[in-house]
Parts: sequence; C-alpha cells; structure tokens
Amino acid sequence: MKKPIAVVLGGTMPHVTLVDKLHERGYYVVLVDYLPNPPAKAVAEEHIQASTLDKERVLEIAKEKRASLVISTCIDQANSVCCYVAETLGLPRPYSYETSLYVTNKGLMKSRMEQYDIPSSPYILTTNVDNVNWSKVNFPCVVKPVDCNSSKGVHRADNIEDAQQFVIEAIRLSQTGEAIIENFCFGDEIQVDCVALDGKADVVMSRSKVKKDSRENAVINSLGSVVPALVSERLSSELQRIATNIARGFNLRNTPFFYQAIVSGDELNVLEFAPRVGGGLSYYMLKTFVGFDAVEAAVDSFLGHAIRPTYHALERYYRTCLLYSKPCTFSHIKGLNELKQEGLLKECFITKIQGDIIDGDMRSSNRVGAFVVEGVSKEDLEHKINTCLKRIEVIDMHGNNQIISLLTPPPLWRL
Repeated sequence: MKKPIAVVLGGTMPHVTLVDKLHERGYYVVLVDYLPNPPAKAVAEEHIQASTLDKERVLEIAKEKRASLVISTCIDQANSVCCYVAETLGLPRPYSYETSLYVTNKGLMKSRMEQYDIPSSPYILTTNVDNVNWSKVNFPCVVKPVDCNSSKGVHRADNIEDAQQFVIEAIRLSQTGEAIIENFCFGDEIQVDCVALDGKADVVMSRSKVKKDSRENAVINSLGSVVPALVSERLSSELQRIATNIARGFNLRNTPFFYQAIVSGDELNVLEFAPRVGGGLSYYMLKTFVGFDAVEAAVDSFLGHAIRPTYHALERYYRTCLLYSKPCTFSHIKGLNELKQEGLLKECFITKIQGDIIDGDMRSSNRVGAFVVEGVSKEDLEHKINTCLKRIEVIDMHGNNQIISLLTPPPLWRL
C-alpha cells in the first residue's frame, strides 16, 4: 500500500523529531530546505533544495508529490506558507492562511493585540526611514523587521543615528520591506508555553530568559532559560488571562503556542507570540520537564485532530545554556560528554557539524550547542552552571578554543 506523502518545510534540528513522528504515523517525508545538508535531511526520504518561504514553489512541490500534508512545526514564516498551500489544495491545517499572516507579521499582530486587551508596548511601522517621525520615538527602542525568522535584524538603539541604520537594515531584511520600532521594555523576559483548546488556553510551562546585555547596539539574543519563570503569584494568574485572550483574539482553537513578554515588577508587556512549537530546545524542555509532547500535538493540529494534552507540574529547577563561537570553522565541542558522565549536566546538544562556518554573530542560527542542568534548589542549579561554563570549549579545525566567553549568570533569584 502506498504511503501518504508529507511535505515538511525546514530541515532544522527540531524537525528531525517531526520527521520521526511522521514516520511513526506512516508518512513518506519530502523535506524542503534551501540548504544542501540541513539536519533533517538525514531522516527524510527526499530532500528538495528550495526556499520554504517561496509559497508558489512549495505549492508546486506539493502538487507534484500529491502531498496529503504540508507541515512545519517551529518556523514562523514556513508555517504561513504551509497554511497557504494547504488552503489552496484543500488540505488540513491548524488555522487559516489569514490567521497565519496576523501571527507572522508583527505589525498586524500588534494591531490585533490592542483589540483584545493584550498588553504590549507602543510601536511605529515604516517602509521608509525618511518617513519616521522621530519625535514620537522614545529611546532606547527596539528595531526589527516585521516578518523575519530567528532574531535576525533585531537591535536595541539608544539614539536616532543608530535607530536609522537599524531601520534601513530591518527594511532590507523584511520580506514586505517594513520595519517596526517599539519602545524598549526594561525588565526580565519570559516565555510562556501554552496550548489552545476550543478558544480557551492552558499554560503548560513558563521560563525566564537569560539574555546578553543589549547595550552597545548588540543584536538582542538569548543565553538560555531558567524554568520555571521567576514571577509573582499575582502575575501567574495574569499569564493565564493573556494566554486565553491570545487564543480568542487570534481564533486559535487547536494548536500549541507560546508568547514572550517583559516583566517589570507587577507589570507585563507582551512582545510577540507564535502558534507553533518553539525552536531550539523547546520540544525537549516541554517533554522532559512537564511531560508535554508539543510536536505530537502540532502534528495533530495540522491534521485537524483534537489535541489531547497531558502534562504535569514541575518538580525541580532547570537551566538551559546556549553556546556560541567566535568566527571560525567549527570542529567540535570539548567537555560536554565528561560533564554529563559526572552528573553535572542533564543533557547536551550539538547543533553544528564539523566544517560548518561560524561568523560569530550571536543569533539563534549561529548557536553551536547547548546543555541543560537540573537542580533541587536554585543554589544547586547555579553551582552546576558555573562549573560547566568553566570547562566547556568550542574547538575549531586548527585546535583552538573559540567559545565566546559568557559572563557568569547572576544568582537566579535576582534575574
């Protein structure tokens, strides 16, 4: 009997798990990715080298392969292409193509947030740097493209001159040629992982992000997360209210999603959200820490099957740490396996292969690896993190250590 064909958009490491899940359900998998050797290529039956953002090309591939499913579980713009192709061909999808535009374009997203009492910072949209009324921009501000994956083109600006350069860059990177300028929110960033069920939402897990100091016009990026998020009891109920408003406001009825927000005291501002599985270590964290299989839920969502989520409360503290390298040709990471054998880290991941070129920019697509520690207390967690960071090295093809030295994180209870 001929197997049904699933077209998977994006060959990222998290999609290795997606391909495995589809195989368990009996699918023949055709992977679409513009890279010649993406990680998921090794587990898919076919690989077509094409852009996941070219919706007409993906539509052509889906027709040629007679696909019964077009899916992407952790890439914003690719999710929108999936919805476009599925809607065109009458295939199942987690939400409409129109909804996908509202959740992948930050300008449209912010306008909908205002309508549904989802707190967010003031913003300005522009397609031309010369049209910005800078007297209405408060500094510091954050400048980013309205529709890019990863943290590409996201900058903090402390003055007009820097902001203007970042707006020009954001417009260039944006698919629609549009940039968004937002007030910079001071405070701690959190991520809240949720699942939408018939217009309601459950909060499954929360985390506080550890971030690199965003001064000196650095690209804003993450060094890892602390689980659970360090928020007050009052804000815990606010996290649930916002999750429900997002599900209702964007007509999400059967999908995993997450949102990111800044916490300052008892105030919270939502930065953005995405109705998908988070990238990086999100799948591992949800499955390991609280027992929620987010990729399984996402596949059900794309197939139009009701999600039946199961998850439990956190029992320990967890910390993820992301590893970055200076510009080099990557060889390997030293120290991870030894630390795991000694019980100092719970799990480790290597996201680059030998020979990969690293340009040194600390964005998510440039991470070389990550590790996870588990502790019975915050102090136990902090001790393990510090020990690991002192012993891990990123080795280049010439045998040199190229790890970007990260500041020892502050005590977790003072994040």
